[in-house]
Amino acid sequence: MLATLTALLLAAASINRACAQDAYGAKGLFPVYDVGGRWLIYDKTTTAGGAKALGVSSTFLLIGSEGADIFEVARTSAAYGGACRARKPARLRAAVLKGARRNIGTPILGLKVPVGFTLKGSHAAYKAQPNEVGEPVYQSLGAALNAATIAETKSGAFRFKSDDDGRSSFLADPKPEKVLLKIDYAARVSVTGLSSPMVLITGAQISNSFRRCLYLADGNKLIGPCVEMPGDLLAETGLLHFVSYDPGGKGNPLLLAYTQDAPRWGHERWGFSLRAAGARLLLRDAMNPRCREGF
Repeated sequence: MLATLTALLLAAASINRACAQDAYGAKGLFPVYDVGGRWLIYDKTTTAGGAKALGVSSTFLLIGSEGADIFEVARTSAAYGGACRARKPARLRAAVLKGARRNIGTPILGLKVPVGFTLKGSHAAYKAQPNEVGEPVYQSLGAALNAATIAETKSGAFRFKSDDDGRSSFLADPKPEKVLLKIDYAARVSVTGLSSPMVLITGAQISNSFRRCLYLADGNKLIGPCVEMPGDLLAETGLLHFVSYDPGGKGNPLLLAYTQDAPRWGHERWGFSLRAAGARLLLRDAMNPRCREGF
């Protein structure tokens, strides 16, 4: 069964960036929320819901802030809080999960697994990933991050606001001192094939335009491009908590981010695969990301 888990997670890691951002439930990955004491997966797969993966008795490997265990769908129920339509909370179908909670901590991610799946013999490794950002990180990676941001403006990956009058002048003379760069989060991780890996979340502002990115670095070099982290809820990175989960304990981790204390507009769930080729977005979800427009 551990081989099955590895295969499932490798398949999830193969999702391309656009699919991971746009296809809710892709590769059987679903965000899990604690809502009034019930652990829920909101069905956002279609307007009407009805995803087969969320049927009664469907089985999930539930990964939380402290561990993982097998859960199953006990029942489905109508629930609010997962999304908005016409600036109002939408009534969605939600799968209610049941299982042993004692080793989970805060629920984050549910991975659809076959019935009968077991964690017997698991070598999974967990690690809380507190923020280690400081002056040494800026000295080591500041120049590389600035250079990457400038390259992204030239390629069009850094999207300027449509009314940003400073865009043309910056592109005509893209000097590093015109980039306002902040490293909001940094943590050392273990990734096979990298000698000194670190994951970072940055905020870069040029003129009136802003972009938040997750990068993987090895020493003073960036590995792979920016994985963009749009601020759906206007929540600062400081509201996120991070944990790494390595299913085989062999340096192929997932980095999971979650909100613990309720943000003003709702909770968030993020999932990234970290490999020697770079970071890849697997999961991005937010509760009520647009209901603020109704206030």
